Amino acid sequence: MGKKAYFSMTIFCMNLLLICIFLPVAAMSQSPSVEISPTSGLPETALKITGKGFQPQEEVDILFILEEGMKIGLGTEKVDVITADAAGAFTANSAIPRMAKPGQYKIEIIGNKGSQTAVSIEVTVKK
Repeated sequence: MGKKAYFSMTIFCMNLLLICIFLPVAAMSQSPSVEISPTSGLPETALKITGKGFQPQEEVDILFILEEGMKIGLGTEKVDVITADAAGAFTANSAIPRMAKPGQYKIEIIGNKGSQTAVSIEVTVKK
């Protein structure tokens, strides 16, 4: 093999190595995001919670923050654990907690592999 071919092969192998190292890291660094629908409602309003950008097969806790130190878990009643699929996505059904008073609330979404994000929801007054 000539010097030029050897040099080209070396550059090719180095580029391939960099791709193998950094491509998975770039894919994993996708920020998790969650959408809740509807974004406001009365207590006991049904919610659809969809998430993406979590780690594949990551177990996810969805916590409704009623007040400092008081968190209520949200999620599908018939499922013990909410788990993101191979693409890092999940869907869960829940409801606004019955004891939530009107106002703005934070919902924290925390995965067991380090993913986390938060969204807010408004609890409205019955008209």
